[in-house]
Amino acid sequence: MAALYRLTNRAAVGLAMLGTLGILLMVVHITLDVILRSTLSVSLPATVELVTRYYLIAMALLPLGWVEWCREMIAVEALEGPMGPRLVRLSDVLVALLSAGIYAVLAVATWGKAMEQFAIGSYVMSLNVSIPVWPTYFVLPLAFALATLVCVARLPFLLGGVTASPAPQGER
Repeated sequence: MAALYRLTNRAAVGLAMLGTLGILLMVVHITLDVILRSTLSVSLPATVELVTRYYLIAMALLPLGWVEWCREMIAVEALEGPMGPRLVRLSDVLVALLSAGIYAVLAVATWGKAMEQFAIGSYVMSLNVSIPVWPTYFVLPLAFALATLVCVARLPFLLGGVTASPAPQGER
């Protein structure tokens, strides 16, 4: 179990850091594009395509496992007030199982689409520059698979009576 915890922890933190790097690159790219357009009337090719197809995907989905691990997802606790600790724990276990199932279905479904886009070599054209977009299709199944793993790895903590899984190392 300790090995699964360490693997999940490192993967969640690593993908969250990649998402953070995506935000930084997006800010630099957009700033450079705005500066070049306003000073030299030159536009960087494919800014819109790179932002929408690469940066935003990385920013939105790569940290998904980390957010799950830290239990920072949106939660509605309206019914937990009248529930006792055992019912709250049962509710947490059921939510983790349901979430893992949904994430697994999403991982499998998006994997098929990613393989389809890889097979056709999907790309977009911007200012006569071909930008391959098929790699971004693999971010979705990777993020959903990690979120599935996180939900499954959290189950022993929940079943053991721990109300929250430990935060990733160095993050809280």
